[in-house]
Amino acid sequence: MEQNYEIHDKELLVIIHALKHFRHYIQGSPHQTRILSDHTNLKYFTMKQTLTCRQARWALFLSEYNYTIIPTPGKQNTADALSRHPDLKEGIAPDNADCILLTPDKFRIQALHTTAIPMGINTELKQAIREAIETDRLTGQKLKDIILNRPHDAAKGLQEWNLENGLILYKGLVYIPNNENLKRKVVQQYHDGLMGHPGEWKTIKLITRDFWWPGIMTFVKAYIKGCAMCQTTKIKPPIKVPLKPNEVPQGIWETITMDFITDLPVSKGYDTILTVVDQHSKAVILSPCHKTITAEQTSQLLIDNVWKRTGFPLTIILDQGPQFATQVTQEFWRKLGIKQKLSTAFHLQTDGESE
Repeated sequence: MEQNYEIHDKELLVIIHALKHFRHYIQGSPHQTRILSDHTNLKYFTMKQTLTCRQARWALFLSEYNYTIIPTPGKQNTADALSRHPDLKEGIAPDNADCILLTPDKFRIQALHTTAIPMGINTELKQAIREAIETDRLTGQKLKDIILNRPHDAAKGLQEWNLENGLILYKGLVYIPNNENLKRKVVQQYHDGLMGHPGEWKTIKLITRDFWWPGIMTFVKAYIKGCAMCQTTKIKPPIKVPLKPNEVPQGIWETITMDFITDLPVSKGYDTILTVVDQHSKAVILSPCHKTITAEQTSQLLIDNVWKRTGFPLTIILDQGPQFATQVTQEFWRKLGIKQKLSTAFHLQTDGESE
């Protein structure tokens, strides 16, 4: 591996090995160690750069030594003669060619599985599928006969089908004949087992690793929708109804909002105010009353203080208070031809002025 290093890494590696070899002499010495080198490529490390993991490890190792590198030409470097000995072989022969990274013995375990049938199918289920194929004369047994005989006119569309150990395989997946009980048993194995009742797509993904039949997605979805455990324990996301803004009225006092301001300090015997706001002009009419006001008293208050001045509105927006939601009030407004719209209490987006 080291012979594949870049040239500057090779030259620094020589210094690393030398420091490791003489470590017991120079580490912790009060004298500075002088390193004579004719490798000018070491100047590469005098510039700012992003270090590799190996170079960062070397930098941590070099920080433990007190040394200085002195550039010295080869003729003046006494150690240079060792690298130029005449009986040494010129260069190093490459040993990376024609190498096998993964030998065949590493795949010995995979060779034990010689059948195309998925290994996750238990023996009882295999026998049930074989029996269903034998009894299903309409599709299972007929398809089995076609695969075995392979008539020329019918074999054109059966290249992806195969028969092995009495099981019909489609693209390597075990084919389940048209048997509702057998399909239900397959789904139960993956949905009701140790997986903890997975959802539709997870169950389909698990089943389609080993099995296939026409309409498998529809069958699995219908099974999960009828699973009592899933319906009683799994939390479904709430259905969000899009908000609809109030319609803009065309004239004054056509659409009004009203609400009560309760628990006020008693003034002239009253502790509550009925607020009526026009949605078009934002005009406000305030009527004093009591907190115990009834539906009939509220209607009379509207007639005496509001409607005799403004006339009857077309639409009233109000919360679901007992004075507004009673059957008497609703019938009264129905006879007057007024459309009632109930809002949520303290919902400023609907009737902010009156709230």
